[in-house]
Amino acid sequence: MKTGVVIHGCNLHIENWRHVAWGDSPDRPGRIPQGILVALRFDAEVIVMGTGASEAPFHFGESDDEAPIAEAEYARRYLSEFFDELRQFRVINEELKRSGPESFPAWRESLLEKIVLDVRSRNTLEEIENASAIFLERGIGQIVLVSSPSHVVRCLRDAAGLYAREPHFAHLQCNLLATPSVTCYEGSTPDDVVVVEPPHRPDRHVLPTHRRIQRMLDLQQMAGGELVNLIEDFDELLQHYEHLMFQRGKSRGP
Repeated sequence: MKTGVVIHGCNLHIENWRHVAWGDSPDRPGRIPQGILVALRFDAEVIVMGTGASEAPFHFGESDDEAPIAEAEYARRYLSEFFDELRQFRVINEELKRSGPESFPAWRESLLEKIVLDVRSRNTLEEIENASAIFLERGIGQIVLVSSPSHVVRCLRDAAGLYAREPHFAHLQCNLLATPSVTCYEGSTPDDVVVVEPPHRPDRHVLPTHRRIQRMLDLQQMAGGELVNLIEDFDELLQHYEHLMFQRGKSRGP
C-alpha cells in the first residue's frame, strides 16, 4: 500500500521555532526530521509539508531574500539547507544504516523530489484536507500525520472528523496513522494536553462538559482584554467550586 506523510506546519513566529520544527540532536527530533524518518521507514511516495497562517523571510545559509514565505516553503528550504545534519539524529542514522540507500546524496535528491508544498492551508484541518486531496489523486492508501506531541492529538481528531464527513475520503479512515515528534512547544510537555471526551461511562456524570469547553475555546477569538476578563471570571468560578470540594473532603475526614 502506498504511503503518504503529512508534516504539519509550525508557526514561524513561535518561541524557538528551530527547537520545535527541527529539534535537538542526537535524540530529540522535531517535526521535520521525524517526518523524514517516517517517510524512510514507510518508503513514502509523497511527503506533504503543510502551512498554517504564518510567513517569514528565510535567513539561513546564503539566503538574503527578504520576501516572506509560507511555513511549508520555509520548512522545505530549511530541510534542504541542513539535510546533512539529519544524520546527527541517532534514530535516522540507525535507520539509514539498516535500510537506507548506499548513496546519501542520491537519497537526498530522491526524497526532496517527493515533497509537495501546501501553501494554501491556514489551519490544521485545511492541512489535512489539502493533503488528503493530493493523496487521493496519487493513489495513496495510507496516511501518517506527523506533528509535535502537544499538537498531534488534534491532528488525528481533525482527520477522523474530516473522513467521517466526506465520503470521498472514507477509505482513508481505516489507514490513518499519527506519530509525534519528540519536541513540544516551548515550555510544554505532552502531559499538558487536555483531552475532553464526550461522556460515555455509565458510572460517571452524563453532562455534556465537552460542549461547554468547546464554547469557551471558541471565545478565544475575542479581543485580548475581553479574553483576559473571561479567563479571570472562569478562574474565580473554578476556585469557588474547588473550595467547596475541598471543604467536603475535609468534612469526611480520613
